[in-house]
Amino acid sequence: MNEDNPVFSAVRSKRGLASQLGKHLGISRSAVWMWQRVPPRHALSVAKFMKLHPHEVCPDLYPPPRRAKGVLAAPES
Repeated sequence: MNEDNPVFSAVRSKRGLASQLGKHLGISRSAVWMWQRVPPRHALSVAKFMKLHPHEVCPDLYPPPRRAKGVLAAPES
């Protein structure tokens, strides 16, 4: 499993998460454990299930969103 990916660090640290994720995707937990990276066909489902942005799950397919130029932050109250 990829050490830098938040999906894999969560699966390693939270007991039962591989089973829950596998059940959500219709695959076995052992299939989740065999991943070297999140398969592209599962990237959006995994992102939604884990409450992550797609670029955090599969950065090679989904680059980080770009910030609009010239947009000012809202003033602090």
